[in-house]
Amino acid sequence: MLVLLSVLAVAHGIYGGSGPVLSVNKKDFKAVILESSLPAVVEFYAPWCGHCQQLAPTYTKVAKNLQGMVTVAAVDCDEDSNKKLCGKYGVKGFPTIKMFPALAKANPYTGKMEKSPTDYQGPRSAKAMADSALALLLDTFITNLKGAAAFEKFRDASEAPKVILASTKPRATPLYKSLSLAFRGRLAFALVRDSETDILSSLEISEPPALVVILPEGETIKYEGSMKAKDLTAFLNRYALATPVKETKAGAKDDTEQPHAKTDNKEDANEKALPQVVADMTFEELEAASTAEDALLVAFVKGKEAESCKDKVAELNKIVAELGPLIKAAQIVVGDAASAQAKQYGLDGDKLGIDPCALDIVLLPFDEDKGSPEDWQHYAGDLSSKELQKFVLEAFPSFVTRVTASTMQQFMGADMATPHVFLFTDKEETPAVYAALSVNLRKYKYKFGEVHSGEAALMQQFNVKKVPSMAVSYVKPGTEEEFVKEGKLGIQVFPGPLKYPYMHTFLTTFAGMMGALPEGEADPMDFMERTRTQSKADKSAPAADVPQASTQTELYESCLRRSSGLCVLALLDASSASHAQHAKITSEAAGRWGRQPLHFSWIDAARQPSFISTFGLSKTDLPTLVAFHPKKLRGASLRASFSAESIDALLDGLFSGSIHSEAFQELPALVEGGEEDSADLDPIEEEFDLADVLGEDVGGSGSKEDLLKQAEMELEEEERQRAEKEAAEMAAAAGQKKKSSKRRKKKKAKASKDEL
Repeated sequence: MLVLLSVLAVAHGIYGGSGPVLSVNKKDFKAVILESSLPAVVEFYAPWCGHCQQLAPTYTKVAKNLQGMVTVAAVDCDEDSNKKLCGKYGVKGFPTIKMFPALAKANPYTGKMEKSPTDYQGPRSAKAMADSALALLLDTFITNLKGAAAFEKFRDASEAPKVILASTKPRATPLYKSLSLAFRGRLAFALVRDSETDILSSLEISEPPALVVILPEGETIKYEGSMKAKDLTAFLNRYALATPVKETKAGAKDDTEQPHAKTDNKEDANEKALPQVVADMTFEELEAASTAEDALLVAFVKGKEAESCKDKVAELNKIVAELGPLIKAAQIVVGDAASAQAKQYGLDGDKLGIDPCALDIVLLPFDEDKGSPEDWQHYAGDLSSKELQKFVLEAFPSFVTRVTASTMQQFMGADMATPHVFLFTDKEETPAVYAALSVNLRKYKYKFGEVHSGEAALMQQFNVKKVPSMAVSYVKPGTEEEFVKEGKLGIQVFPGPLKYPYMHTFLTTFAGMMGALPEGEADPMDFMERTRTQSKADKSAPAADVPQASTQTELYESCLRRSSGLCVLALLDASSASHAQHAKITSEAAGRWGRQPLHFSWIDAARQPSFISTFGLSKTDLPTLVAFHPKKLRGASLRASFSAESIDALLDGLFSGSIHSEAFQELPALVEGGEEDSADLDPIEEEFDLADVLGEDVGGSGSKEDLLKQAEMELEEEERQRAEKEAAEMAAAAGQKKKSSKRRKKKKAKASKDEL
């Protein structure tokens, strides 16, 4: 039966057409992935690959959880028609997972709009893959409404119907981001906080969350359904424009007013509708921004609202959008009443008065002490992306360390597991773009270094063939113990063009996979805020009884039904010789933390692999402990050995805010009596290309191409031997069947002779 199932998997592929994972091929890949307005996760696989077959249930779970938000697809690279597609994306091992962004960007060499994917290098758990996929969702097309003026401006800005979500959350949810991408150009999206009471009152919203649609004629329609992707999509489809809004030339009302209407319309059709990335700002807000550390670009204009000035203001917005996340930009309208304030910032009031469309662009440098406004630099070049970028890059210092073979160990430091970013260059000084990258990502858990092309040993160790190139060294999550024993680091070479927006997107996405995101934001588990001032563990308290949860009902009673506080689950192995000691540690911890809103229980996790896989854990991680909020589906797990000290550190970190929780997709039910066979549910290891192992020769010979060719020949030889063995077994079975048939015929003939 097992052989039959394997044969069927090879014959029909791993993913059926009716499941949540979309099976795509060369013909529909462009339409489903590249031309879609949503980001996508794509697995490149082969049906005969054992790791691919093991990954399939987890990958299907990811697709089910992300339905309606992120496209989750798979490509069968064993199909002849798909091999060219798999080769195009550099697939050399199975499974290979790639993340495709929501928006295409212009290829700097061809000028074509393309979606450049990023290799997924994170854990192969449903939670980790889903988190990385959700990180691809952008809020670029969502306007945050603050104040009545912003609301009125949004309401009157576009001919598309307006969608407004009233929320208690400070940022857009992944679902709302996904909807804004899916309906881009057909609907305009905005987010308003519950603190904006004037806006909520005008929309007749009494209690968030609530969603309304404002039609072009002014009618407001309130959504009454569930906040689910399918229902929301169906509702919004009723009011969305049939085709996306296209930009038109300023001042043109219809084609008859334009002598070259046909040509202009063609140009308009090729232009992408850009959101306003240059924020509106007042002089009071500028005063506050001048004490912030980040660099800022500010454009002063006298007649922004004048019809004749719109082109220039729009051009600035377009250029800043092309610069991407390099720098934040704002614009201030200088009215007559603000002339005195303008002079305080060194503005030429006479120039602005003579030409109402003149832009006075000022650069506030990176520093909390930005000095006197009179010393700020004023841009004097042409309004172009290339020239403005040169001007902006002057605002950034460098947080980059020049690394040589003799200083590499010192640079890597004691914590080599921290991701290290390296730029390999032939420049004697740090390129300004790379310096800006090190500054803007300073709060991420990265260290930035650069290596000169003259360092031949380091170039060879990182397998860098050309300069400039950028690469990241890292320890793959889940392989920390192997790293400690063998000291092997993974290496991820940046595959795209060395332009700031591409590098920034790559590193922020990679940080999400590696756990290198910055800290500092308030934990969404806001119920902890109420308890952070209370006393913590009482070390003099006696041990407490901790119930075992072996069924879903028991887990519900001991933890899930609680409306407040955290569930604390000790994940133990009851068959372990050290189980009694681990149970004692758990009971003592429950006693010490008895005054806090924590609900302890323990699970024989060795028999519940599906349950613990939600937290990215397996049997090899036991014993361990997780603390999570059962309603918000957020939590944190023990990263150290199972001891009183490490448990206290985890819980104390959650209460103090120094440890931040992570989201997971769902909490599966416990299997009563435990699962029979958990061997297949251990973490799925990726089949790595051996030539990519850092600083290690495989077999002592051959290039990467030679190694790949050798591996392919070995696979073909194994396949040939397997086919010959199966053919021999089938031939033997057929021969045995033929002999048996002859014996039956002889016996029958003999019997017929004996009959009367």
